[in-house]
Amino acid sequence: MLPKPQVPFPVSSDHRVRPDLVRLEGPPFLLDCEYPRYRAAKLEAFGSEPSSALLSPAHQPSKVSAALEGLWSQLPQAPGEDAGSIPPTSALLEFGKAAALRVQEDLVLMHGTQLEALWVCFPSHWNPLDKIGRSFAEIHTPVPHSERLQAAQHNVARAMSQKGPFVRYVWGLTFDPALSAHPHRPTRLSGPQVYFRTERQVTLPLPELERSWFLIRVYVVPVERVAHTPERRAALRHALQTLPEAHRTYKPATVAAHAWLEAQGFFR
Repeated sequence: MLPKPQVPFPVSSDHRVRPDLVRLEGPPFLLDCEYPRYRAAKLEAFGSEPSSALLSPAHQPSKVSAALEGLWSQLPQAPGEDAGSIPPTSALLEFGKAAALRVQEDLVLMHGTQLEALWVCFPSHWNPLDKIGRSFAEIHTPVPHSERLQAAQHNVARAMSQKGPFVRYVWGLTFDPALSAHPHRPTRLSGPQVYFRTERQVTLPLPELERSWFLIRVYVVPVERVAHTPERRAALRHALQTLPEAHRTYKPATVAAHAWLEAQGFFR
């Protein structure tokens, strides 16, 4: 039987996006009892949203195939599920979809600083079509206070492909319980329930291919599920109160959700 989800609570008042890489402790993939829901949502996304599986026009098929083969051997297996044999390596998009359906993480393949391929069903307010083939710096240009990360893109990419695995987290608030926050979905600025949306981002090095996997695990849960102690609520409130203006513009749902929580007396 799969365990219950262990939702991260990476709340901090340091809102800058830094190039620091923290070594991962534990497995890169986390399967839990919500795996069937994630799989069903991915099947729907792959069937209805073309941007959920993309290859860069400059991708190198043999290297992408090798990266997928290596990843396939590391994938966990849900109880009672037959992993099956490796899919045909000539159909790269389908191969990647098969891999993504075995886990709860979305999959991104980086070639140095370039985003070479992706299987992303649950983007957080960004369109994969705008990111495929772009550099690390270009991908993060819209993110407030990410200048240091952009400037260090070559060092970061080298560390991602040669060292690690590493892990980092991002978080926000939303009124939308859906796993996907694709920009095609309207942004909800009100509702009866606030959700804590966080991403666990893991890098897996592929030194022999000069590439790295970037795994994105999305969690969306009612905010009271993670801010369940006075200490956590105080930390969340302080982080929201100190949100820089650029972040407030970038995250309107988080700002609206904060105002709603204050009006409801959530932090008392």
